Amino acid sequence: MAEAKKTGTTRARKQASAPKIGPELALESVQSVVAPDTPPSPPSAAIKAPMAEPMQFSRFGADRADAVRQALSQAALATANGALEINDKIIAAVQSQSDAAIDLWRTTFNTPHLTDALRLHANGTRQAYETASAQWQDIAEATARWFHKSMEPLQAAMADRAR
Repeated sequence: MAEAKKTGTTRARKQASAPKIGPELALESVQSVVAPDTPPSPPSAAIKAPMAEPMQFSRFGADRADAVRQALSQAALATANGALEINDKIIAAVQSQSDAAIDLWRTTFNTPHLTDALRLHANGTRQAYETASAQWQDIAEATARWFHKSMEPLQAAMADRAR
């Protein structure tokens, strides 16, 4: 490539073609079609007339808006509390599982006989599995409660609205 530049060989350049129709040319062609001697239409009287009085929302509509606003606030609070609860449970479960795994391996390596090591490892694995499954089941149930509590205020507001 460097030799081609040194020897003076040039690439074939594209010849400039006819101007392409872009937005400017399209706009010019549209403007040339519109007749400039037509007078603009006068604005209608309905648009010019000021409103006699501003729109008033009914008290029932304002109450409904306040109820929905309150429901959204309660739903956001329930969502935040539920997320914190689930976060705490997950962190506790992961810490518990890692501690159980370390204890399992520590007791397995500290036993003097192979048969004792296998027995301790099997029992420790079973206990760790049972503990982990109970923790994750608790997390799943807490998540279901979280979603239910988050939706209760909105469902109540929608039920009140339907009445």
